[in-house]
Amino acid sequence: MKRCAHRCGFLSFFHRASWTSAARILLFLPLLLSWPNAAPASEAHYGGTLVFGVENNDFGGFDPIQSRGFAPCDAIANGTILERLFDLDANQELVPVLGLAAEASADGKVWTIPLRQGVLFHDGTPFTADAVVDHWMRLLNPENRFRGRQALQPIQSVVKIDDHTVAFHLAHPWILFPHVLASPRTATTTIPSPKAVAEGTHHRAPVGTGPFRFEKWEPSNAFSVVKNPDYWRKDLPYLERIVFRFMPDHQTRWASLQAGDIEAMWIDRGGIIRQAMGDTAMTVLDEEDNGAEIILLNTAKPPLDDPRVRQALAHAWNQAHYVRFGYQDCIPVVEHPFGPEADCRNSGYRTHDPEVAKRLLAEYGKPVQLECLHSDTQRGREAGAVLQQLCKQVGIEIRPVGLAFGPVIQKVVKGDYQMSTWRIPSTFDPGPGLVRSFHSKSRGNFSHYANPDVDLLLQAQWTETDPEKRREILCDIARIINRDVPLLYRGGAHHYVVIEKKVKGIPPMRQGIVALSEAWIEP
Repeated sequence: MKRCAHRCGFLSFFHRASWTSAARILLFLPLLLSWPNAAPASEAHYGGTLVFGVENNDFGGFDPIQSRGFAPCDAIANGTILERLFDLDANQELVPVLGLAAEASADGKVWTIPLRQGVLFHDGTPFTADAVVDHWMRLLNPENRFRGRQALQPIQSVVKIDDHTVAFHLAHPWILFPHVLASPRTATTTIPSPKAVAEGTHHRAPVGTGPFRFEKWEPSNAFSVVKNPDYWRKDLPYLERIVFRFMPDHQTRWASLQAGDIEAMWIDRGGIIRQAMGDTAMTVLDEEDNGAEIILLNTAKPPLDDPRVRQALAHAWNQAHYVRFGYQDCIPVVEHPFGPEADCRNSGYRTHDPEVAKRLLAEYGKPVQLECLHSDTQRGREAGAVLQQLCKQVGIEIRPVGLAFGPVIQKVVKGDYQMSTWRIPSTFDPGPGLVRSFHSKSRGNFSHYANPDVDLLLQAQWTETDPEKRREILCDIARIINRDVPLLYRGGAHHYVVIEKKVKGIPPMRQGIVALSEAWIEP
């Protein structure tokens, strides 16, 4: 398939280097880490404001327990204010941030992490072991009903050793654990000010240790951050301010970038991506990764509680047609959410076959009328229109309903929907995301899909330490999901950010997240 750009950046979890790195961690050797050279580039300039156009009509909030959704642009903004214990380099090796090293016990069940000293939260609170313990134990406490807790099940507790050392206690050796601490795609890994969390202000006025401080949030208009003068990396940041401007209309974003009203934007529209690639004033950052664009099916709502109806939808759907029509082939067609280098042979993916769809509907024997929620964006409207057209050809009536991101998320979380456009986010590894999305006891299982065999396999992938065996377990999960159809794939993950050429210093994307902390603007 013809693509808009070559793959770059973050390595798939199936990549040989990724597995080699993970296997090396399982030898339980200490990870002796040092921050890479970070002296300011001789040509870098201080000052200026970068305006970043985001597709959201607003952010969902920054407390992982309270937030109803955490889209890529939410995570980009979060990463300017809050920091994780570790980052990952292009080879998936850990790089210290607030943590200095990660050393496992002989049995692999206790990880000891010394912390950086002399760091302050933006509200003046010292960063200590208490902040790390408070954050992680708050997420693990079942009374707080954190929706991602099921995906963190191997972590039993986090304890303070001294003021600047913590220990994570695991139920069993977990091949993914060091990388769990480094994922940029989630608010789970970033450490907030315990004072702001206790006062209940962090969700709408986030407080971290990062290079930028929260300035103001104008709902449905803009979210801004300003330079942190007390940042522990004294050479950073270069910019004085970053403004995230809410611009859900893709064409408006692109026109604003061309006019110089904004300096960067998140985009997934194939036509605009192609235009940007041909514009000498622009730089296109891209990354093909794991994850997928999907249509989520509520298996608890009739008629989708009948597998024949879901299977008929799968055979009515034509992913390749949608990717060509909606994305101009700028994202890949996929059979699973594991990324471009995963080889799940005989995945059982249900291809476009209207005759099979009609036969399944005949067996069901009743008219099928469904409502599909989608974001009120060009992408969402296209998804609804293509689904409606394809399903009409086999006798299924689809009523697309376009809403802002917030109401779509609220309806899905409450289970008040039949079908909805959705996303499986890019992650360092798909295992935890699969647990969150498909384990029958997970509060993040919004399709309400339940299969005892899948639950067992999800448990097995947690404890398996052989990379090849674990890969096959994940492929088995994908085969069962393709058989049972709790979702339809709309395409794989290929992320794009377009920036003006005068914006410099941005590293390659990781998990669809562009890091703005080291950006600077050429005068």
